[in-house]
Amino acid sequence: MNNTCYIGIDFSLNSPAFCIITEKETMWGSLTRTDRTSESLKKSKDKPYAILDGFEQFDLFFLDKKELPDDYSQKERVKIAYFQELVEVFWNKILSHVDVTNAYVAMEGLSFMSAGNALIDISMATALIRKKIIDSIDSERFHVFSPTEIKKFAGKGNFKKDEMYDSLIASKRIPLLCDILEKNRNNWITPSLQINKPVDDLVDATWISLFLKDIVEGNFEQIETKKKKTIKKKTTKTKKIEKL
Repeated sequence: MNNTCYIGIDFSLNSPAFCIITEKETMWGSLTRTDRTSESLKKSKDKPYAILDGFEQFDLFFLDKKELPDDYSQKERVKIAYFQELVEVFWNKILSHVDVTNAYVAMEGLSFMSAGNALIDISMATALIRKKIIDSIDSERFHVFSPTEIKKFAGKGNFKKDEMYDSLIASKRIPLLCDILEKNRNNWITPSLQINKPVDDLVDATWISLFLKDIVEGNFEQIETKKKKTIKKKTTKTKKIEKL
């Protein structure tokens, strides 16, 4: 699998993120849609934008947040134009970092927790990014995982954001990111267990990349098989004890 890379995408309308794992290094990108300047976001020295900007492995980029008109037709026109811009900028940024010729790409499936227009909007934008991906790589190398699959891989199917964060630290699979997350944990997770942007998205993108890598390389299946064998042995042993 020489030169193979694994791209995990945590896609959203306001703060999509990606993680690229290659044989030599791991890198991350985050697009923030905001009405603030990048300078103002990086002003707080103990917050993610300022700290992550100091590492060459992190690419933080921005789009202006557009005001939507009241008229329905105009609003829909502005939205689709924005979705196209978002997808174009985001995917081109990935292409600027890696040759996707030998790439595997994965993203989460849609969460149906979103209500009304929010679900319609994210569905529309997701279709555009998926089209971009399929136009760039063989469709056989594109994976869509359910949110529950990713959470289970991280530790448990109902994991919350802070648990995904802590589980990544504990995994120690990517030392650079794990060290940064651990060192800044007290500043980046609020008392109500909310994670500062864009760290929550970067953590999710990283888990998606790691899951993709393990799936493609067969490691995940081997681990799951060992777990099932262990459970079977324990069950058999328990039944023997009960008979005694």
